Amino acid sequence: MQADSKAAGPEGAAEGQKDTRERRSAPAAAEGQGAAERVGAPAADTARLLLVRHGQSLSNVGGVFTGQTDVPLSALGEKQAAALCGYLLRTYIIDAVYASDLQRAVATVQSTADALGLPIRRERALREIDGGAWEGEPVSFIAQHYAADYALWREDIGLARCTGGESMRALQARAAAAVGGIAARSLGKTVLIATHAAFLRALLCYWQNVPLEGMKDVPWVPNASVTEVLWREKEAPVVRPAEYSFLHGQVTRLASGI
Repeated sequence: MQADSKAAGPEGAAEGQKDTRERRSAPAAAEGQGAAERVGAPAADTARLLLVRHGQSLSNVGGVFTGQTDVPLSALGEKQAAALCGYLLRTYIIDAVYASDLQRAVATVQSTADALGLPIRRERALREIDGGAWEGEPVSFIAQHYAADYALWREDIGLARCTGGESMRALQARAAAAVGGIAARSLGKTVLIATHAAFLRALLCYWQNVPLEGMKDVPWVPNASVTEVLWREKEAPVVRPAEYSFLHGQVTRLASGI
């Protein structure tokens, strides 16, 4: 997506219900954790999903719209990925790792997967929104040349469509199907999923029954943040606010008006 701004305090998806489901704990393997414990497996009928937005990319830094354009992480994005890895290893027992097939998503969880000895299952369906004519263009260019479509994106994003590309409604349907499929195959397990900003915004609105018209009031999650979701078939998922305290002074996110 587009340019990031620095963030000073906590902000993320709306808080959901408290987790009252069974957990099992195991000693943390991460260095320096001592007697700390990691979150164990969820109940047998529940999937724990750790939804991660990719670290800061070069296009984030440059203010360029990169829906499905394949760009690498920035130097800061690589540091965010390293901090994320440490947090995940300290906190969770992870059974599988999935990612969008775009390199910024894969690179964000590569060190975690390597440390766990797990392959990254790359899925095209986890990609960011298809930006159509906006792909690879500076935000200033989009605002000038696709004024009406971009104005709707800024003012009522849930009802918007990238010019010649995907609508948020279509993205939401794709996200719900893709992640719901992973969850249904992962009952009793904890699964790490690396994806993108608009993808997560659309998905979290779907799961929390926020209508498309209300998406404009749901903030972007920060780069490399972790949104924990407890998913059970035929029940509303339990969504926890995005966690990113482990990033300390390295927090970046999309500006609220983008």
